[in-house]
Amino acid sequence: MIADLGTITSKLFERWGWKCIPPLVLCWAALWPVGLAWLALSLAGACRDRDRSPQARVERRVARLLSLYPPRWQSRYGQEFAELLRETIRSGHGGPRLTLNVVREGTAAWWQTSEGRRALLPATCWWMCWIPLGPQGLAPLIMKVSGGTYRSWFAALYLPGALQWPAIAVMLIAGFAMLGMAIRGTPALRQSG
Repeated sequence: MIADLGTITSKLFERWGWKCIPPLVLCWAALWPVGLAWLALSLAGACRDRDRSPQARVERRVARLLSLYPPRWQSRYGQEFAELLRETIRSGHGGPRLTLNVVREGTAAWWQTSEGRRALLPATCWWMCWIPLGPQGLAPLIMKVSGGTYRSWFAALYLPGALQWPAIAVMLIAGFAMLGMAIRGTPALRQSG
């Protein structure tokens, strides 16, 4: 029996808190083929037992789309909106345009709540910290140490020689600072730390 990847990760997080993130990242980096095979088998196991009837597919899609809205909004408008979604999907108008519209409006509804506004900075840091860390910090560092001459889009390598090392350091510091703000700002990580 293949264990669910999400269950194992959440149990590790419950036990170790945010301290489990670096070992998990290292594990995924070192063992990515094994990890991808495990992920594929976990997803296949989860999909194998699903009800494939048209009604069940519609209900799963409605539940997914409705989950994009905040809980207060769902309690107030959820029943009516779910019925509207069911009717739209059954009538044949439930394509990508519907999904994109619901994603857009659900995101707007989240940002109107206080929880959504508090989550803006950590979410932005999670999305953006990898740019200064990886391609603008670690990659130019490796290129500089190895003596490579290929500059690609590594901004630090386009600077004069005396400014390259400080630029790499600034990018790494900015990336780690953003990662730290993301970890500290995420409520689940903040409570366990």
